[in-house]
Amino acid sequence: MEAVTLDDATILSLFGADDAENETPDRLKEYFYVNKAYQAITSTMPIRVVVGHKGVGKSALLKRAHLHDLDSGQSSVWLQADSITDVQDEASKEANFVKRISVWRQGILREVLKVFYGEEAEKLVPELRTSSYQSLAKVLIKHLDGQKAGASINIYIDDIDRGWKAHENDIVNISALLNAIRDISGAHPQIRFRIGLRSDVYFLVRTSDESTDKIEANVVSLRWSNDDILRVLAKRISTYFDLNISDDEISRLEQSAITSRILSKVMEPEFKGRGKWESRPVHKILLSMTRARPRDLVKLLRLAAQMAHSRDRSVISSIDFHDVFEKYSQERLQDIVNEFASEVPNVERLLLSMKPAKKERLASNSYLFTTASLSSKIGNILSNTPISFTNKKSVTGRAIIQFLYKIDFITARKDLDNGNIDRKYFDQSRFLAHEIVDFGYGWEIHPAYRWALQPQDVNEILNTLDV
Repeated sequence: MEAVTLDDATILSLFGADDAENETPDRLKEYFYVNKAYQAITSTMPIRVVVGHKGVGKSALLKRAHLHDLDSGQSSVWLQADSITDVQDEASKEANFVKRISVWRQGILREVLKVFYGEEAEKLVPELRTSSYQSLAKVLIKHLDGQKAGASINIYIDDIDRGWKAHENDIVNISALLNAIRDISGAHPQIRFRIGLRSDVYFLVRTSDESTDKIEANVVSLRWSNDDILRVLAKRISTYFDLNISDDEISRLEQSAITSRILSKVMEPEFKGRGKWESRPVHKILLSMTRARPRDLVKLLRLAAQMAHSRDRSVISSIDFHDVFEKYSQERLQDIVNEFASEVPNVERLLLSMKPAKKERLASNSYLFTTASLSSKIGNILSNTPISFTNKKSVTGRAIIQFLYKIDFITARKDLDNGNIDRKYFDQSRFLAHEIVDFGYGWEIHPAYRWALQPQDVNEILNTLDV
């Protein structure tokens, strides 16, 4: 097999785009790795709400399901956030919650009918000017029955939380949307909805509105284990090289076999580093740097591949990875600053204040904390840094721990008797950072951020990282 040239075009084809919006349909269908979340969203359930952090692949999951609908002849409509901006704005102006729900019901159905009838929609469908969402639903069902008796439609809504500020009005608006789709599907089961929401958005809505318990059974949590992410990467590389390895075979391969048979096509199979990373399988290193998000791995591989290309190499080496860890770490820190500045305006200063103090830098546990020691560190930060929550939540040490856990800046950690480490993310066990109850877990700052917090001692980080 000829060596590849790791230019930008090849890197894009090899590892995929950062997000589904920028991926070609054919390539997405080729490398998409089917998981239980995909099986759940392609079921005939009337409502599916895909919940997961930014970068976990919610848009890719929704888009792949939409493409499946189109290929199979299932009626399907994709509503991007910008296509329903007017509806969202109109709903936001309503002080009355019931009226806000009504705006969403009517607005969504109008937009779907516009997809079918185009620019002449209002002329062809007088009901678009009606105030009754039931009338709009009947028109839509009649249209579907005209294609096939008893036909159903899947309505996809993606990026609805774009521009999210975590204000009370934002929370109420998402809650009203969820109530609206429940009303529509409840009265007309053949009108089905598939929506993507960020975990932090759903968490705030779920804990602020008691009515959302009625939508809970329809939530599909999109979570990836490190093993899942490794197989996602294997699928992308194997399809690029036409290795003819089926999903079933990929799912059964040992991780070491994935590295030797697939990953080795583009990277050295063993990491030649230092400290605890010395001579470890390369996939162990890569997965330690991701935050349970496939997009993280794509970004890290892109940076390393670009570095290899600058050195005229066709295979990514350990030194290529080593030389981009700091940049990768800085970008991941900037990601969560951008993502959560609306919820905690001074989040950048908060996160940077979590760097090890001078006396802590060389300690092997400088990024590890008990709840008590983390509360103490945060207490010192709060005494010097003004921190507030946009939704007016009280600022306490435990509230900040919960926030840091929610955004995956810290993960819960427990050292087991057998020498293994039990790590949990917020999506897996949200109550571990409860403000009242202590479940016995410690905390660690995720490796993805450590180079950004300790740029003056980047080599020392490798000596202290547990893989």
